[in-house]
Amino acid sequence: MRIQNLILLSLCTAVLFLTGCGKNDAFERTKVAGMVTLNGDPVKQGVITFIPTGKGATAGASIESGKFVIPEETGPSPGEYRVEIDSSVPTGKQILDTDGETMVDEFENGIPPRFNRQTELKVTLKTGNNQHLFDLETE
Repeated sequence: MRIQNLILLSLCTAVLFLTGCGKNDAFERTKVAGMVTLNGDPVKQGVITFIPTGKGATAGASIESGKFVIPEETGPSPGEYRVEIDSSVPTGKQILDTDGETMVDEFENGIPPRFNRQTELKVTLKTGNNQHLFDLETE
């Protein structure tokens, strides 16, 4: 399997795992939608994850053409959240695939660590619909 597919599969699996079981759990849920840009341009594809700083439900969604939507059924709970954003982008280099024979494109996270694993992004979500613009700058 190509490295980019493994990265994307891992991110999507994490988002699905983190979104929980919807209405069957004990948490109130809320809808979250918005836009993610990097240096003024929409993030082509990626993943956004909302992680509660206290009690609450973790949730995430795919980013397509800068837009994301998390419906209420699988959304996060109202409250304070850390936000992590990831996007797999080609480096322009070739690396050896897992089969040990084929060369494939190398990919890396195009979003700086301060917006994902070491995130500085925090939001407060309210009951109902939430709209957020994450306008990320690399400088």
